[in-house]
Amino acid sequence: MRRATKMGMALGAAALVASIGGVFAVREVRQAGTGADAPLARVPGPHGTYTPVSAFQPRVPQGARVDHFTLTAEYRTLTLGGEPVRAMTFNGTAPGPLLVAHQGDVMEVTVQNRLSVPLTIHWHGIPVPGAEDGVPGVTQNPIPPGGSYTYEFVATEAGTYWYHSHEASFEEVGLGLYGAIVILPKHALYPAQRDYTLVLHEWPNASTAKAMMANLASGARDAGSNGGTMSEGMMNGAGTMGGMGMMGSAAQNSEGAWGSMQHVLPGPPLRTGTFAPTTDDYAALDEMAGMYGAFTVNQNADGTTLLPAKPGQLVRLRIVNSGNMTRLLTLVGAPFRVVALDGHDIANPGWLKGVLLPIGAAERYDVEFRVPPSGAAYLISADPDATARQELRAAIGDPGAWASFPGISAAAIAREPWFDFTDYGRGRLPGETVFRLNQAYQVRYNMKLTVGMSMNGMVYAINGRVFPNIPPIVVHKGDAVLVHIVNDSPYIHPMHLHGHDFQVLTRDGRPVQGSPIFLDTLNVFPGESYDIAFRADNPGLWMFHCHDLEHAASGMDVMVQYAGVTDPYPMNEMSE
Repeated sequence: MRRATKMGMALGAAALVASIGGVFAVREVRQAGTGADAPLARVPGPHGTYTPVSAFQPRVPQGARVDHFTLTAEYRTLTLGGEPVRAMTFNGTAPGPLLVAHQGDVMEVTVQNRLSVPLTIHWHGIPVPGAEDGVPGVTQNPIPPGGSYTYEFVATEAGTYWYHSHEASFEEVGLGLYGAIVILPKHALYPAQRDYTLVLHEWPNASTAKAMMANLASGARDAGSNGGTMSEGMMNGAGTMGGMGMMGSAAQNSEGAWGSMQHVLPGPPLRTGTFAPTTDDYAALDEMAGMYGAFTVNQNADGTTLLPAKPGQLVRLRIVNSGNMTRLLTLVGAPFRVVALDGHDIANPGWLKGVLLPIGAAERYDVEFRVPPSGAAYLISADPDATARQELRAAIGDPGAWASFPGISAAAIAREPWFDFTDYGRGRLPGETVFRLNQAYQVRYNMKLTVGMSMNGMVYAINGRVFPNIPPIVVHKGDAVLVHIVNDSPYIHPMHLHGHDFQVLTRDGRPVQGSPIFLDTLNVFPGESYDIAFRADNPGLWMFHCHDLEHAASGMDVMVQYAGVTDPYPMNEMSE
């Protein structure tokens, strides 16, 4: 049986423990993550019990429809930007196949590994049960070369999501192991006549891809595994970085080379109360732009992706950013509105024109517009990098109208304001439960994001520490959790919480003014601060990490640990 096989994969490694708790009528507010143990703490659950994370299996409704998918990981040579690149693909393409299900369906996905390295799959944004999260060393053992593994979960929440490898993910996602998921709602709030999914990605050039493959083969699990960064290491052609990955050994869970930073890079002044892009923002956008050889919409790096639609039709574009960089996009030729963020519908979204969408790494924007009488509208890039501007484009409409697009100057686009999701929409959706900043929270956690140097190289830290030497955020089931995030660094950090959605309450000290905003990934620009809140309603062991995967590989990760939940897997397999 598949489930028995999964349980048998727990090989009795050193079980670091955490906990699953019940809801208490009264419990004092506590500052989370202050225990000595890291990355997991020994905290018992109800009545002193402990439960392995492998026990949290899906509850499949009787008679539910089951959607079966097969993803085969294999090597392929793709032509990107006119250059052949040795890639890692699902079913021969990158992105892999679009997985479409209906809300309430059971998704059963069998993964076959024909690569020479292990992998897992994380279901980004979908609140899967704890055993299905796809984090090696935490919720499963990695799928070995020649092996297979079946994931199963109920598609409870409609929306736009994506899947990707969570094993050495800087390399494996960067080289092509990713794809999109669409869960169609039972009752669409914003129905469209045309529905397209666009996956944005940046690709290394052929020589860098070769170095990344060699890095995987050598066992150096991540680009940050020896303290190097993309700019310092492989992206400069320095080749492979040997040695054990920084996140690769629980034995490193002590004060040592990775325990803290010796030198912290100064961040910009913290912002207060207003929103407008700054020179620091543009510098951060352009941080790695010159390090890539091609930028793709789906698998197209040839310029304009063409999507047919008729004048007057209502079109939904589901935009997924599977790369590490923030993308600036806008639609020209028609007014548009953002109807969903990270899979969550927005109440009463307003129509926009001449506004740039800063789509962070791992974020999803669902954009809706009506094809104009002229016949076509155009999704174009405003990225600082010229290559990205040329390649990250799409034309939607009548093929006869595409050729008549006059274009628009990069300088004109750059002057357009940025979309402010904290002051967008109005009211709330029926039945929507929201948090308030001044309500009671059982857990409060301050998360300060910094960048600096350790004795081994550049690191990305949370509260001055790098993973795995960061104490966990310990929660009990039912807790209301408030996290205050401050980016005291010159870089963008898209912070992703596994297994949960969170509500954004404030930015830079200012409460959210529009519709309630629920996300699973928050793109935090230099100097920004946020308050976010979530309900601890999905027991397990969950990563909370930066989704610039270079930053995650170099330390910017922390665990959200339910009291009483243990990790039965070898922690030396743990990878971002």
